[in-house]
Amino acid sequence: MPRAKKTTTGKEPANKQKGTKKCNFCHEEKKMTDFYISKNPIHSVDERVPICKECIAKASLNEDGTINELELNKILKLISRPYYKDLIESSIQSFKREHSYVEEDKVQYYGKEILQKYFTLIAMRQDRDKSYEDSERESFVHRTSNTPKSTKERIAQKYADITDMDENGNVIDKNDKKLKSDIGDFEITDEIVELFGDGYSKYEYKKMYEKYEKLKLNYSLQTNIHQEALATYVRFKVKEEDATARGNVDEAKKWYDAAQNAAEKAKLTPKQLTKADLDSGVNSVSELTKAVEQAVDVIKIMPRFKYRPNDAPDFNIWCYVDYERKLNDQPSVSYEDVYSFYDKKREEYIAQNGDPYGIFDNEPTLKNRDTVKTFIKLPDDYEELAGNGND
Repeated sequence: MPRAKKTTTGKEPANKQKGTKKCNFCHEEKKMTDFYISKNPIHSVDERVPICKECIAKASLNEDGTINELELNKILKLISRPYYKDLIESSIQSFKREHSYVEEDKVQYYGKEILQKYFTLIAMRQDRDKSYEDSERESFVHRTSNTPKSTKERIAQKYADITDMDENGNVIDKNDKKLKSDIGDFEITDEIVELFGDGYSKYEYKKMYEKYEKLKLNYSLQTNIHQEALATYVRFKVKEEDATARGNVDEAKKWYDAAQNAAEKAKLTPKQLTKADLDSGVNSVSELTKAVEQAVDVIKIMPRFKYRPNDAPDFNIWCYVDYERKLNDQPSVSYEDVYSFYDKKREEYIAQNGDPYGIFDNEPTLKNRDTVKTFIKLPDDYEELAGNGND
């Protein structure tokens, strides 16, 4: 018997859909197949998103080909398509299976291919009618799936957690909101920006500054080159710690390698420390002074200088002159004669050179002369009690 002809709905398969469509980004007329499929009711006219595949890729990828999750969120919200972190992960795993020859740490640079797989997945039955807001209500991870809870939590931490856009259309990262309480009153100064460069968040500047201040205590910043080397290491190290906290192993490894490379160039690694670096003691007064000044809160508890009579220059001069006179069997000279000579020379020095740095302002030597006089005054019976040293 002849077979009955199949009835058709008159609708062409998506991959054979004819006609053209103008992209809302580049404003070029392109084939319908150059636009991703969408079953979202707002795209019901032609069931295609309003932005072409090429423009979506350009807007969602970094220059090195990696996916910029923040920009991807922004573009998905603009075209009202869902953002699911577990589907991003599935797209990456699918790419790995199909391209096993690509090294693990190089997969991230195939962002365009991963995005194509992602848009294929969100066109499947369970997500084809969903919008960005639908995925947002599920916290960007499918609630109804067979994926273990622990895996969902890991994926949720691995990818950017976006909750809203500001009035300028910029994506606000929820992680930044969580970290604001840790920032406190920290202010980004011009010196901090000059040290670490532009383009970091307030939280990143705070972490970099704190780590830099901590490490510089044990790293001699002899020149600007040393300072720049330490700042470079700190930048990479903070990025590594942040990626590790988010559970992004690949990114953490990338920043770890960069930090290690910077550390070796700056000679910050333990194996590059010299014997002097590892010496538990100090070899000179200057090293001791430097160590004390670098130690936190040590200066505050150290003994403070207290002026004593034998700290006065004129007193020391008098002691020396009197000693020399005694050696030559000459009578002692009075303290008044010595400090009169000292005052005369001081005035001559100031008259000739001035005192631009205020060395002689509030000079304690002048204020403490009465104390010195009391200190050097001998009792009336001193000679009698001391006796004759030549007997």
